[in-house]
Amino acid sequence: MASERLVIPRLSTRSSLLWSLGTLLAVLVVAAYVFASQPENRWAVLASLPVVGLLVAFVVVRSAWVETETGRVVTRTLLGSRTAAIGDADTLQLITNRGGGLVLQVREKGSRRSTYLAILLLTDYVQRSQDPTILRALAAQVETWAPQRKSVVKQLLRQAEHLEQGGSAEDSPLAALVTHGVTRAAKAGGAAGGTSLLD
Repeated sequence: MASERLVIPRLSTRSSLLWSLGTLLAVLVVAAYVFASQPENRWAVLASLPVVGLLVAFVVVRSAWVETETGRVVTRTLLGSRTAAIGDADTLQLITNRGGGLVLQVREKGSRRSTYLAILLLTDYVQRSQDPTILRALAAQVETWAPQRKSVVKQLLRQAEHLEQGGSAEDSPLAALVTHGVTRAAKAGGAAGGTSLLD
């Protein structure tokens, strides 16, 4: 029997997807024009098409989930899969990816590689958080398999509560971790009142 999965959706919007598809279409149109009008450069067009195809596949073939029966985090890309058990993690924390995103980092003891789950994304094109249902389910997984990680559970639950009350991703408790880093977020207490995000 297959293990139950808590799927962690990618943080994107319809507009950002359309923008990406539009950019790809523009690249293909330019490539077709060069191929038709510049015979001497056809080799470059032909050489670049596999690269474009790989980039598209790399973006599309990406998924992440938690095996709820084992607490194992799985991320899958075109390059393969990576897994880490929440219960065996010596690193389990919310960190910025330095690109406008906040991710849950999970790294097992003795491993040099981490797996990452997208939690929040604040960029010029996308301002999204995982929805409260996902955040609460993920907090429950952390609480089940790593009950000592109380700070992570509290952070996820505060984010869920903020969104349930009609708050936006931009002014959410975890947004401070993306825009200012952990230290300043801890001092400010985010949007969670006067309590530190790191409690």
